[in-house]
Parts: sequence; structure tokens; C-alpha cells
Amino acid sequence: MASSCSPNPKGPSFSDFGITDSGELYGKNNPFQRSGPKGAVERIALKNDKLYMRVDMPGVPKQNMSCFLDHFNNVIFTGSAPKEWEHDDQVREFGGLYGLRCGCCEVAKLHGNITNGVLRMKMSKKILKNVTRCSYGPPPVDTPIIFLHEDIASHPYQTKGPRESYGAKEVKDGFYVWVDMPGVTKDKVSVGVENGWVLFSGIAGKESVHEESGRTYQGSFGPFDVNKIGKIKTEVKNGVLRMMIPEIGPE
Repeated sequence: MASSCSPNPKGPSFSDFGITDSGELYGKNNPFQRSGPKGAVERIALKNDKLYMRVDMPGVPKQNMSCFLDHFNNVIFTGSAPKEWEHDDQVREFGGLYGLRCGCCEVAKLHGNITNGVLRMKMSKKILKNVTRCSYGPPPVDTPIIFLHEDIASHPYQTKGPRESYGAKEVKDGFYVWVDMPGVTKDKVSVGVENGWVLFSGIAGKESVHEESGRTYQGSFGPFDVNKIGKIKTEVKNGVLRMMIPEIGPE
């Protein structure tokens, strides 16, 4: 197994990170991503002055997402991920802005939808009156990426809550573990135990014709005494895998 990161130096830890042949993480913002488009944000220029933009918002349900054009013609998007389990520390919030800075164009149409913790937006621009041609392409108005530790980057549009894409803590009856898997549905997640390690994986399908592919995730948490692991409770909701790993005490 690859390097590990322990929430408790004396207890189980995360391991089996997605390390490439060059020794780096495949996904800088999610160490358990193994394939597919990297990063929490992706932009793809389309034909006819259109743009496709993906923003991962793990944990955010449809009713808690908003995207709109403000009076300055900037694209504003926000999302709030509520606490789903009693062991979740706090809500996570996301928010960002995308604007055209060429001065000769404006965003004409905007469509956004969120599914399984992934916001996908499609926008088109139009040239303003008295301008025959756009002077240059539209660089985005961005929030800089901050590296949390080692090679793991924070989400550039997260504004509140735990900034890591995974976490674990020891609770009364065992360990509570959560892992972001944006785009993954519950029928595409597998959780099992092998040699004392809790193995987890997920497959996020290609949801848009503009995406090059889906994404895959894989990792592990442990080790445990195989005779002391109870039935693992799992839930996948809005692109977040949550697990309650009970430890059975002596009879």
C-alpha cells in the first residue's frame, strides 16, 4: 500500500492513495482519485463562443445550489452541504464567481444543474453593440488554490467547513469515516474488508458530452483486528461516501 495519513497516530489510518509512476498524487485535491478529469474545477471551451464548467460541490443537494447572473453580468454560484450524520463536524459551503473581463462581451445565457455533488454549467457569450469582434478570450476570475499539506490542494471555491476531501475520527462505537467521491452514485460504490483493511471504491460515470470521461476512486482505511470489526454502515449521498466502522469489544 502507498503512503498513509492517520487521524489517530495510534489507530487506523487512510492508505492506498492514488500515486502515479512519477510518485505524485493523480488528483491533487483528492488523493483517492485514480482516473478521469483532475481537479475540483474544469473548464472546456466549446464552439460558438460557449463554455462548459464543472465545479465539484460534494455534499450539496439540488435544493441548496444556486447559480445566476448578477447585475455586473458575472456568473455567481453557491452551494451548502448540510451535516448528514451526527458525527459530521460542520456544514461545508462553496461559492465562486466567473466573469468576462474583455470589456466587449457579456454572458448571454446560463444553465446550471447539480447532480451527485457536481455542478455543471454551460454558458454562452455575445459581443456587445458597436463591437465587431472580441479582442481576446475571457480569463476567469478565480480564487487561488491553497495547498493544505504535502501535495494535497484545497478546493478553490470552498468557503467554509473541513477543507480536506476525506476524514476520520474515533467515536464511541468505532470510527466514523467520510470520503468525497463527486459524481458517484450509491450503486457504483463498493465497500469491503480484506486482511483487516476496509477497502472502498467508486465509479462516477460521464454525465456530460463535454467531459472526456468519468472518474474513479479507490482507497483503504485500517488496519483493524478482523475479529473485532462489526457490520459497516455506509451511505452515499450527493457525492460523499460515509462509513461507520464499529469495533466490537471483548465479550
